[in-house]
Amino acid sequence: WLDESIIQDITPKLLGDWPNTYTYTKALSEYLIQQEKGNLNIAIIRPSIVGASWHEPFPGWIDSFNGTSGIFVAAGKGILRTVIANNEAVADMIPVDVAINLTLAAGWYTAVHRPKNMLVYNCTTGGINPFFWGEM
Repeated sequence: WLDESIIQDITPKLLGDWPNTYTYTKALSEYLIQQEKGNLNIAIIRPSIVGASWHEPFPGWIDSFNGTSGIFVAAGKGILRTVIANNEAVADMIPVDVAINLTLAAGWYTAVHRPKNMLVYNCTTGGINPFFWGEM
């Protein structure tokens, strides 16, 4: 409902140091949850780039071709031949079943132990097992 020129004017001011609207809105949502949680016990799970499954329901399972899975399929079929990327940047992908298992475990822990502070779990692999865009 906002005029496009207004959006173009206010977006850089809203983003501040955030690199894009995606990261900004995620941070804004987490802030809102923290401010409005009241007496609820809350946990936030921050998966990196979610990709196909590792084990469950079976290796390689995906439910759509959005995101990196679609890029892999398009590249494998020869439809996508080039991608602009920083070859040294970590392509921090996490299997969907790992992210779901962490969500279940964090929910259980939060319900049973009722921590006073909001817990935040970063579900990533790049620090332990980095995979670089250049390897892709």
